[in-house]
Amino acid sequence: MIHDKSMDALDAHFRQWQKTAEQLRAQLTPSLKIQETLKKSLGPLLEAQTALEKAVGPIISQQNRWGELIESFKVPQFAVPDLSILAEQTSHFQKVLRECITPAFERLQRSFRDLPPRTQEALLLLGDHGWYLDLEMPLPGLWELKEALSEGNVAEAENALAEHFEARQEEIEKSISERFPHRAHLIRAAFNAHRREEYELSIPVLLAQTDGICKELVHQYLFIKRNKKPGTATYVDQIEADTYRAALLSPLAKTLPINASECERPAGSAALNRHTVLHGESLDYGSKINSLKAISLVNYVAHVLEVGKKNP
Repeated sequence: MIHDKSMDALDAHFRQWQKTAEQLRAQLTPSLKIQETLKKSLGPLLEAQTALEKAVGPIISQQNRWGELIESFKVPQFAVPDLSILAEQTSHFQKVLRECITPAFERLQRSFRDLPPRTQEALLLLGDHGWYLDLEMPLPGLWELKEALSEGNVAEAENALAEHFEARQEEIEKSISERFPHRAHLIRAAFNAHRREEYELSIPVLLAQTDGICKELVHQYLFIKRNKKPGTATYVDQIEADTYRAALLSPLAKTLPINASECERPAGSAALNRHTVLHGESLDYGSKINSLKAISLVNYVAHVLEVGKKNP
């Protein structure tokens, strides 16, 4: 069911990194097995070498003292097999293996360690432009969007985001409606208005449902401030700061264009803002891009907050 899928959406992001780790482990497993096999194979040989040295040691000593006599009678001389070359090869193999494995795992550890701050930076940058994460987006796609926005390629990033949410609108509508069946009639009305290009109608409903979903899930509003922060920040602040989950929810703890108050909005700002829309101050908010941004927001809140609630 889509409900189950949305509840596991955060895990899907973790699985992308786990998959990388598993691929690396799969590549290294044959080498590790060879190392273990070689170690087991050489063990008895090295033990045999030690035992052989003890057994023939006295004979070798006698052989050295009576070398000329032994040579004259053609008595066979004993020599201990030199197995040290095998030990050297084992040591060399282990060193090469460590040199291959260690950097790979260090890179993987750095990736996991850098994931929360990198994610937070990307999501806040999206929020600054009015967009919010869809958990169906792959992480590499998120980094590409961040790079495009950072480099000033706003039109390129917005076109990609608009295409993504336009293609996903039916799935998003269905998933939110199934998660919140008591809101389904309002969600359906908003999406139908979007499809009819009646954006002046779709946007206010989507923004209202966003706040209602926040209140329902975490008992806080996104668009009501407390100590100059969104009410939802109270919930986000309870999560350990350096975790991926906190990074994922970070837009709900910050003032962004969508929830900026009058004194926080730049003069002449045309950014989509809940207050100016619902209080009738903005008369030109009704565009397809703004409607898709509102879809991205309600989708984000419905699924990311739910995941956060499931995994506090």
